[in-house]
Amino acid sequence: MPAVAKDAASVMLLRDAPGSEGIEVLMVRRHARSDFAADVYVFPGGALEESDCGEDMVELCVGVGPGDAMSVIKDAPSPDRALGLYIAGIRETFEETGILLAWDATGEFVSCRGERAARFASLREDARKDRISFREMVAGEGLKLATDSLAYFAHWITPELSPIRYDTRFFLAPAPPCQDALHDDLEVTGHVWISPADALEQNEGGSFPMLPPTIINLMALARFPDVEEALRSPAGEEVAAILPRLSMEDGKLKLLLPDDPGYA
Repeated sequence: MPAVAKDAASVMLLRDAPGSEGIEVLMVRRHARSDFAADVYVFPGGALEESDCGEDMVELCVGVGPGDAMSVIKDAPSPDRALGLYIAGIRETFEETGILLAWDATGEFVSCRGERAARFASLREDARKDRISFREMVAGEGLKLATDSLAYFAHWITPELSPIRYDTRFFLAPAPPCQDALHDDLEVTGHVWISPADALEQNEGGSFPMLPPTIINLMALARFPDVEEALRSPAGEEVAAILPRLSMEDGKLKLLLPDDPGYA
């Protein structure tokens, strides 16, 4: 019997490439001892937690409530879990990279530089070690989660033969201009801002290992000239779930996507 796929969220943080056309995306390298996707480059993200779906989180979200989230993620288990996926993406991105998608009292992305850098680093450590909940941290700092900055982009489910499986929703989001990425050195051991084209080229050369969902999402991102157009692209589009299948061919495992011959 296939393992149950856990709900998860991943965020593709985007910025316009400095001094040239095109975009860059923040990617992190999973720890070599990770149980899942070890030693490969991925987008920040992780499993949905029940605390992400609590009623007390709704008031901290800007522009997206449970009903709004459900109208976008139409196949989510419930409205509260649909919104929870947005929240999980923001929370996991903060834990892994230190980048917090949240609005301050002025309506701007919160600044985590200068004197505030040490404070948010300490809060991140406290949240990671469960000394404070993510909700307590956000509310205590007088912030609101920038759920309205996320654009739902893709939906991938780990193949049924995998012992560990995730049902992952991928979001696009603009990178806050007043924050810097700092990987946690626990779940992820490195990070890089990179253009989709460069990531794909390095992967082809063997120096930038990635999983198929990451590669295909980067292919989709590569067509956008700037962040604004990328964020606008998913508006109103239906996002179909992609469930790859594994098959044996000439004694080797082969990954099949829905449009591939033999998938059915």
